[in-house]
Amino acid sequence: MLTPVDIETVEFKKAAFGYSREDVDTFLDRVIVEFEKLYKDNAKLQDRISAMEEALRHYKNLEDTIKNSIVTAEKNAEESKKNASTSAQQIITAAEQQAQQVLQDANTQLSVLKSQIVSTRAEYARIKGTLRSLLENQIQVLEANEAEFEEGEEAAAAVE
Repeated sequence: MLTPVDIETVEFKKAAFGYSREDVDTFLDRVIVEFEKLYKDNAKLQDRISAMEEALRHYKNLEDTIKNSIVTAEKNAEESKKNASTSAQQIITAAEQQAQQVLQDANTQLSVLKSQIVSTRAEYARIKGTLRSLLENQIQVLEANEAEFEEGEEAAAAVE
């Protein structure tokens, strides 16, 4: 391959009037071939550079898209977390209110039951008193009848 030093240091044979035309033409042919080769290699490298630059732009765009997606995903995750926390707090509040209502209803029912127990005990005592009174009256009637029965027996025995 021809180098710049080769071109600088080339020496042509001296002819009667300047350099040998044949040596100059041969050298120029070599320079042309080498230059064409370099020109084609340079064009290929330029194409590769363009393709690589395009790929780099594509990957940078892809990187930006991924970064934006990650940021969006993080925002969505944070929003979901916030919504879940709010929802959980609302559920807890509703459950606490419901528990309070259940407790309040239970206390109301307990008060009603206690009141019914007091009424039932009073009714029991009243009925018990009434029955005792009735039974005592019946016992008195029976005792009075027993005394009359005994008098009737004595009178019947005396008549015999």
